[in-house]
Amino acid sequence: MGRAAGRRPWSEGGGAMTILVTGGAGFIGAEVVRELVGRGDDEVHVTYRSGNLQRLDGVTEQVELHPLDLGDAAQIDALVDAVKPEVVYHLGAMLSGPSEKDPQASLQTNAYGTHALLEAARRNGVEQFLFASSMGSHIGAEQPPGDITDHTLQRPDLIYGVCKLFGELLGRYYRRVYDLDFRSIRYPAIVGPGVTTWSLAQCTSWVIERPARGEPFTVWLEPDTAFTLVYFKEAGAAMVQLADAPRDAIRTVNYNMAGMRPSPTVGDLADAVRARLPEAKIDFVADPDIQALFATTREVDDTPARTEWGWAPRYDHGEIVDDFLAEMRDHPQRYS
Repeated sequence: MGRAAGRRPWSEGGGAMTILVTGGAGFIGAEVVRELVGRGDDEVHVTYRSGNLQRLDGVTEQVELHPLDLGDAAQIDALVDAVKPEVVYHLGAMLSGPSEKDPQASLQTNAYGTHALLEAARRNGVEQFLFASSMGSHIGAEQPPGDITDHTLQRPDLIYGVCKLFGELLGRYYRRVYDLDFRSIRYPAIVGPGVTTWSLAQCTSWVIERPARGEPFTVWLEPDTAFTLVYFKEAGAAMVQLADAPRDAIRTVNYNMAGMRPSPTVGDLADAVRARLPEAKIDFVADPDIQALFATTREVDDTPARTEWGWAPRYDHGEIVDDFLAEMRDHPQRYS
């Protein structure tokens, strides 16, 4: 793979380390892989579910690729036993839209798969385990009112959120009982090109991508619906930043993440697109069932992430649109 050995930033004196990234050909996972390769980690193992590897364009020769079904515990055991990673980034998951269509498959992949991976990590002496959770763990009719902090009660209605909450709590258990250095980020809506799977917040990406491809787009929410948004590049960089933080700085363990403040609306994104693509055809037809889930604007308080490991967003919504359009222009093969 030919790169200088990466360093273990939390240990005295560093040293080369073996890293496993599940879902590493996916939306955020590929950005994590790019961060790791870009800084010189040369023992990066990447799992993928399908044969679609275009998001790893330019780095596939610098990593080891492994097909993996996260719903198959035997496959997970065999891979972790063979690779023996010191760090696991667990970003593989069944997304929210497909999860609601097939909740049993979601449980098998997102809940039982996470348990199997944590257990394989424990058996193999993995030092650190990073988990991609979701603010979807806070979407539910019985959620308490007010802004969302890291201590807000989580009562998700969707199976995707239920499974992510399971992963958070199980990871805390493994941290306390087995001394596995578990850490996680609750990702909000992530904006970036190339995602074809529907999800509740996917309109925040498609409102940019579809007009950029010369296609009309109808947003299924009202234009004044606010979103906590993070750009896909900074989402990947943040997970690596969290891994690099000293262990004694990690007190909250499962962290909210927010982007720019105040949160932009989907109408703000549409206006930014129209300013750059005057021919863009964007309209709004709210789906009442989906809109009801966003009936109350709730800001996300991510103070612990900012103070404990230095998270800070780099993009405002205009900069997101600018870079998004540049990515589609400069790297079309990644997002086709």
